[in-house]
Amino acid sequence: MLVVGIKTKMNKIDFVIQKLNQQNINPSVKSEYLNNELWNEINWVNNSGDQFSIYENNIDIEGDKVSWFQSNGYDKHTLIIYENNSFFTWTPKTYNPIFGCFCLLLEWYKNHLIFIYQEKHDIYICSVQNKNVKYFNFNGEEIERSNDLISYETYSNKSDLVKIIQIPELVSLPSLNRKEAEKLSLIPTGLNRPGNFLSRK
Repeated sequence: MLVVGIKTKMNKIDFVIQKLNQQNINPSVKSEYLNNELWNEINWVNNSGDQFSIYENNIDIEGDKVSWFQSNGYDKHTLIIYENNSFFTWTPKTYNPIFGCFCLLLEWYKNHLIFIYQEKHDIYICSVQNKNVKYFNFNGEEIERSNDLISYETYSNKSDLVKIIQIPELVSLPSLNRKEAEKLSLIPTGLNRPGNFLSRK
């Protein structure tokens, strides 16, 4: 049963460490400054010798709902969710987990968990509610988000139109021309940006 959350002012790192301790995992925390911003990373080694990590940006808490993305950086990548006094795990779909799985966004939004990640070929936009995972994927690396709208561009379909997905429903909306997309701050851009760039501003 979840008894700790934002209500008790426990921060994200402390909360996840508490949950890991309950699984007989004793992690350490590595902290460093990058671009004048403090970055925290939880690390531990399992019984098989795999080194796992959880980045602070890949944790989100909303009330008693908690989620995080953990990875060994090789072939084991897992989304963890504690919600409604239950525990749920999901393995992200990938072409091959060895080629990587990188969390771009993990955020509770409108009573759903939005999980966006990149694997070898595609970016996946996932919406999770009540242990049900819906997802949409596209082959490309250009993406942007403004509130409940996500714009994207595929490798094979570069045009003057910008494709739009609405979250959390994952509904495709009519494409926008670039002028309309620019007014809405929805011009898709590459991934070489500071961490958590898809989070709510």
